Amino acid sequence: MSTQLQTELTPGRRKSSLVAGALATAFLTGISLIGAQTPAFADDGQSAKVADGTYESDQDVLAAMEKTDPVNASESSMGYPAGVDKDKDGNVKTFTLADVQSKYDPEQAVKDAQAAATQYAADEKHSAPLRESAKHLADGWADATKPGGTEIRQNTKDSTLSGGQSAEQYCNMTNKDPQSPYYGQAAPCMFVGKVDEKYPQRGASDGLTGEGKLTYKVTASVADEQSTTEGWQVGGKITPTISGDGGSVGGEASFTYSYSSTSTTKVQNTRESDVEINVPQGKKGYLEGRANGATYTGYIVVRDLDSSNQEHIVAIPARVFIQAPGSSSSVTWVKRLTAA
Repeated sequence: MSTQLQTELTPGRRKSSLVAGALATAFLTGISLIGAQTPAFADDGQSAKVADGTYESDQDVLAAMEKTDPVNASESSMGYPAGVDKDKDGNVKTFTLADVQSKYDPEQAVKDAQAAATQYAADEKHSAPLRESAKHLADGWADATKPGGTEIRQNTKDSTLSGGQSAEQYCNMTNKDPQSPYYGQAAPCMFVGKVDEKYPQRGASDGLTGEGKLTYKVTASVADEQSTTEGWQVGGKITPTISGDGGSVGGEASFTYSYSSTSTTKVQNTRESDVEINVPQGKKGYLEGRANGATYTGYIVVRDLDSSNQEHIVAIPARVFIQAPGSSSSVTWVKRLTAA
């Protein structure tokens, strides 16, 4: 183990216990890297985002949202993605290699992650420690033994690394020792994926069948899951609510910020908005929440280092929701009419 990597330890912890390497989102749950600045947050919020008009088909909803919140065919996000698919209890769902391999080859994913990390490292808008962390993902460490190939895992939960920690634990680490020359560096990890499902619907009111009017109040709040000043900015949790006709709907789910985000002001809280739906005879009306982004299938790519100074490149299958890169809001409320 090198002196450099020993120095990179978080104070009081051994390198091997850190899994080594670079430090040594039930409700709303191509790799273009432009700007990727840490998002700022609007203090006073804005009105909840409500789509104009009413929509009778899913295709019409998707077409409208593609105009207001376009998503990329491929995406990437530094660190461990907050928007990884989880169940209602907050546990990561098992997404298998067979689920993703036919859409995205793991060896190509590793190349894409390394190319994206190289681009990140070259962008001076990012902090120097994180640029160095990205270099580690792309190139490893000068005094370490290079990996002979990619360790391709069988599913999302198959993520234990060389020191016994999970990929999530490892990827969320940051060197917090202000005396260390590697202060602020984060574990070299990145999610890369290809679009699977755009603007998923994650909640809806019961609605009304027949002639009448529906009225709702909608709002949403976002909690940051990671500091905006330390480590990778990975995303947050959204808690949207609908109340009014047809009962109340609420929930919580995680999302990941796009690495290529062009919107640096993220809405942390929305002010309550009133929504009305006029339902004609022979139709059913209801209100639904659509996530402003897409679900991507791909891999969490990790460069790990064991206690013998041997590097390991690991590709872990994952399914992740990533917010549209130009969107400042995580959810759009859509007024729907369907046949009764």
